[in-house]
Amino acid sequence: MPRIPEVPDDAPDPGVRALFQKQKEAFGFVLNPNRVYAHRPSILAGYAALNEGVSASGLLEGALKALVCARVATINGCPF
Repeated sequence: MPRIPEVPDDAPDPGVRALFQKQKEAFGFVLNPNRVYAHRPSILAGYAALNEGVSASGLLEGALKALVCARVATINGCPF
């Protein structure tokens, strides 16, 4: 059980609901940290913008980015 309750899909803030929907389309579910960040919609929006900026930077090609994500998940003991 998480220490901080997660914001459900039907969050009152329309911006949070939109970001949750985007994540569901991308990953099939909403990532747990984002459900916590959603307690403060401005923090969630800032985090999403940062993540989008890093992803769109073009510094790593898609295949290499996927390998980096898989490796980091393995190092951290998380399923990918």
